[in-house]
Amino acid sequence: MVGIRALLYDAKGEDSKIELTRRAVTGLRDDQLLWVDLEQPGGDDLNLLGEAFAFPAPIMTALARPGDAERLVRSPEAILLTVVSVEERAGQHAPLAVDIVATRNAVATIHTRPVPALDEFESHVSDEGALGQLDAGSFMGALVDTMLGAFRREVEEIEEQVDRLDEVALRGNDPAHFLERVVALRRRAAILRRILVPQRETFGPLTRPDFDLHEDLGKPWPGLVDQLEKAISGVERARELLVGSSDIYLGRLGQRANDVMKALTILSAVLLPAVVLAGVMGMNFKLGFFDQPGNFWYVVLAMLGLAALILGFARIRRWI
Repeated sequence: MVGIRALLYDAKGEDSKIELTRRAVTGLRDDQLLWVDLEQPGGDDLNLLGEAFAFPAPIMTALARPGDAERLVRSPEAILLTVVSVEERAGQHAPLAVDIVATRNAVATIHTRPVPALDEFESHVSDEGALGQLDAGSFMGALVDTMLGAFRREVEEIEEQVDRLDEVALRGNDPAHFLERVVALRRRAAILRRILVPQRETFGPLTRPDFDLHEDLGKPWPGLVDQLEKAISGVERARELLVGSSDIYLGRLGQRANDVMKALTILSAVLLPAVVLAGVMGMNFKLGFFDQPGNFWYVVLAMLGLAALILGFARIRRWI
């Protein structure tokens, strides 16, 4: 739903939707947590958000200039972390940025397009009765973990398709289809990696000793970095699996080429004695041997006998 949604989670299990006001924010108790979600923010929406939370100027300036790039803005009262997830748009995978602002007992998410991960998170926590006991940092960490889960699902889907590609590679047929699918999956993995890796620059400072936030925010930051690294490792593993499938396919093609060459070589060896005999018998000179028509069958038997000897020798050496 486009616009502002304010969800108040109470440790007593009395969760409800409220109207976002300055009084509602300042009146939050320690056993309450407020989540404000803003989709397609306009000027009035941002002003309402700023008035309710009284965010510092650097954070408000950053929120007024949304983008698809990762960023980190911090102050003693609040922290802005832009997390870039992934979405499928017009058949292509594209970055999807979400600004997450954490302050005392409250978290705000701002995004320009619908974010399936946020809807998934809301559905997961809708029946939780003790969310109000979480601090803003822990709630923010749970949101980020759900968004990074989109990358894990992408990796799982790539791995499933790699398994099917391995079956094609072992059969060694349909080269055009196989190569097209490998190239498409490698491009997909590369897009995921380009989205994930730059976020190390924004997640990394969260673990530094000098990152001294207000104690009311909580400190889930090392866990966020670990989740990011796991997502990156998953993408790297998917790329390695694709390389392995290509190696299997190329090896299978090489084996088929060797089999063809072996068959042609054996066929040439079998026919060579017959060719030699036919050449000798067709030479332009006169012998008494040629005056006997029945000798033709002896030549044919000689050709067949030599062919059988060669086939037997190849069989003994296990060439066929």
